[in-house]
Amino acid sequence: MDRRTFVLLSGAASAGLWRSPLLRPLPAGGPLAAVGGGGLRFDLDEQRRWSLWYQGEGQPVPLLRDATLGVWVGDTLVTLAELEDISVANRRPPGGESLAIRGRSAVSGGVWIEAEFAAWEAGPGAQGSITVSLYPDRVLATIRGVRFLSAPEAQVLPGGGPLLALVNGYQSSNPCRIETVAARPDSAEVVSHAAVGLTREGRGLALVFDAGEPGEAKVKLAGGGLEALSDWLPARPVRPEGDASTMRMAFLPDNDGLAALGALATPASTVDRERFEHLTAPTGWCSRYDLGGAVTEADLVANLDFCAAQFDRRFFRYIQLDDGYQRAAGDWETNAKFPNGHRWLTDRIHAQGFLAGLWVAPFAAAERSGLPVAHAAWLLRGPDGAPLILDTRDDWGGRSYALDGAHPEVRQWLYDLARRVVRDWGYDYLKIDVLHWATAGAAHYGGLTHAEAYRGGLAALRDGLGTEAFLLGSGAPLQHAAGLVDGMRIGADVDASWGGIQGPARAAGLRSFYHRAVWLNDADCLVARQPLTLDEARVWASVVAASGGLTVLSDNLPTLPPERISLLQKALPVALPARPGRPVGTQIDEREVAPAIVAGDEVVRLRGPWRFRTGDDPRYSARDYDDETWETLPVPLIWEGAGHPDYDGQAWYRTHFTLPPSRSGGQAEGRAIVLELGKVDDTDETFVNGQKVGETRGWRRYRRYALPASLLNWGGENVLAIRVLDGGGPGGLWSVRRDRPAATWVVEGAPRWWTVVLVNWEDEPQSVSHALAALGIPTARLTAYDVWAEAPIADVQQTLKAVIAPHTTLTIGLRPAGTHPQVVGTTRHIIQGAIDITDEHWDATTRTLAAKSVNLDGRAYAVTVSVPRGMRPGVCKSDVPCTVRRLQSGNAVHAVIEWSQGTTRDISWSLSFRNVTRPAAPRD
Repeated sequence: MDRRTFVLLSGAASAGLWRSPLLRPLPAGGPLAAVGGGGLRFDLDEQRRWSLWYQGEGQPVPLLRDATLGVWVGDTLVTLAELEDISVANRRPPGGESLAIRGRSAVSGGVWIEAEFAAWEAGPGAQGSITVSLYPDRVLATIRGVRFLSAPEAQVLPGGGPLLALVNGYQSSNPCRIETVAARPDSAEVVSHAAVGLTREGRGLALVFDAGEPGEAKVKLAGGGLEALSDWLPARPVRPEGDASTMRMAFLPDNDGLAALGALATPASTVDRERFEHLTAPTGWCSRYDLGGAVTEADLVANLDFCAAQFDRRFFRYIQLDDGYQRAAGDWETNAKFPNGHRWLTDRIHAQGFLAGLWVAPFAAAERSGLPVAHAAWLLRGPDGAPLILDTRDDWGGRSYALDGAHPEVRQWLYDLARRVVRDWGYDYLKIDVLHWATAGAAHYGGLTHAEAYRGGLAALRDGLGTEAFLLGSGAPLQHAAGLVDGMRIGADVDASWGGIQGPARAAGLRSFYHRAVWLNDADCLVARQPLTLDEARVWASVVAASGGLTVLSDNLPTLPPERISLLQKALPVALPARPGRPVGTQIDEREVAPAIVAGDEVVRLRGPWRFRTGDDPRYSARDYDDETWETLPVPLIWEGAGHPDYDGQAWYRTHFTLPPSRSGGQAEGRAIVLELGKVDDTDETFVNGQKVGETRGWRRYRRYALPASLLNWGGENVLAIRVLDGGGPGGLWSVRRDRPAATWVVEGAPRWWTVVLVNWEDEPQSVSHALAALGIPTARLTAYDVWAEAPIADVQQTLKAVIAPHTTLTIGLRPAGTHPQVVGTTRHIIQGAIDITDEHWDATTRTLAAKSVNLDGRAYAVTVSVPRGMRPGVCKSDVPCTVRRLQSGNAVHAVIEWSQGTTRDISWSLSFRNVTRPAAPRD
């Protein structure tokens, strides 16, 4: 850290208090002393509110103003301004400087509170932290939480544009989303857990909370402001040795909140960071999605044998058994569908050259497991003292309860379970699911908080498993899993449908900051079966490949057609690129309008009232049907939450709306007219003025239907009717959020060799235009290769432009254009340059391009080479026989080297060129 970059605290206190060289009074007429250098700086005012500044090249820039820090002692919030017996200490943490303020509060018997403000330079931008430590005074006071900051929206990244927040869901299956932080005091509360990324006018500020603290960290966005706190639930006394919570911050002056999160997210130690940077992401197959809970031993063996025949074991490592094998949740021995047991199965998998994986839900204990009766003291309980029933499923063994990870006997049981999985049963990989059950209940053994009970149970599993086996978390509260798992599911379950891949694709982008920093991300399984079209399957494969996380297949592979198998092979192994894949343009204020009629820029919102009736009658679709006696329901909301618990089947929604007069005789001035409806669980048939306008299956899919202008009553009343079929679980019009996934990913597979994934998530063609500089590609002219078409396309200069068909991807390899021949693309892998091409060099003397192709997987293989003007490709020489064909498209010429038989050998090859003299122009 530059000596000019330091933490600056200043305020109206006694002269004796502020003697540290890090402390100086505020200068007259300015909020911050001019000290030069770069980095984050803090100051305190006379009320001991803290502010955060960024010192760049010019004047200091305020990032957060007048924030209040405090601790809830009992039910009283004690702020720094209310402390007595204040003392100050200078410290020098590695790479930075800090100052700690310490004082005593007499509330509830007394507690000592210390707030340490630290700042340093690390990587891009500037970073800092606030650590609040608590120590007992005369008694062990009860602590309910720590508030790091409370500030109005206008004082966070002050500026003229909207403040956007990347809101992180509590557990790994909960979605992330982008929210505008409203300045209104009556705005609804939105909560981000464990981390938040803030963006305003192209600047990014991230807040991340460390693992291992007593509380569960959250950032509340409500009432026109922002509050960051560690919530100790349930409240407990401060420990005799003390407790601490840390919030870390990063600021990027020229990037967004997601990038700031990426700069800040770190694992528990430097050792973990270095391990994740080089750890090979698992690949393989699991039984979860196509076979599901009905999986049998024969199913698994059939897929094992297929994988052995079709996939290269160097790049395809695991065969994982998922839900459906167990006797009951809590009794993880095999049931009658797996008569030979775990060890027979893992021996069979190992004999085929693969590693074996297993799924468990370690905190779940169903009735048929015997645990609830044998160990009633192990169960989490509700406020009434009765054991909590968290689910009832026959395939799990009836009513399911949750184990208390704080109980010493439960921790021993979890340790023994993990030990049995690896030592007795022979598994190499363990997926642990529904981990959020560990944070249920009103209290935990020994008075521990939810966070402490959860992390203690998770640590027991990690210790039992050892360090050699891979541990994947799922359904997991994210903050306190850091440092204990190797991988983490970071989104909702995937489904083999267009709507079913979008939630995981969105999570892959918005939670990309965790990847290879805290753990390896798992966006969920790569599926390719119908009803996904081949183009839609390519979209999901491209996103999975670009995001760089676990790549585990989950179709019943023997039933897939060959072209789908080839698609999956093109995503293996997981690329370890020169620079990890990153989504582009995710931090935007996405206009959410549903439910509404939209014609160009004109929006007519359908505000209700929404009338509702269970049952089914075709007459309910009619425009003139009398629905006055129907009940009204709020939208969006599942109908179980609006007075119809446990209802499954058919029901209808109806609402009446008025459109403004048309200015073009009912044609809406030639603009496309659409009904933006939202998401319906499970299937809808939608009618406008009695005419059916659309039908969609799948609860995750966003409904958007085109409307003919002639159907609408311009200047009068219209009727929207929706027939909903719910096949089980929640039902109804449950969400109006579009939640688009990232439409652009950029991966630098090898130095100066990029793969750009462009996706059209819409139902209409989309025109895209990206300046190369905005994509982080500092080159004016690039050769281009269409990865899925396996063919070169026109060079790209300054701007990447394309028109993309609905539900498709244009995935392009890009390299700087050169004056000599070079590889522009290969058929081996989606991520160009990262897997197969090494030792590429051009010999100008012999006019020969040579390279080595490695990591080939037995499929037919081709390399496309650019041919500059004045040259013609000659002979290909190779360890394995090859052919060369000349490919001309417009004025561009390429040579395609082909190995049609396929090989798994490394190939050293060369391609010679000869100069071509253009014939002289004829004389007059």
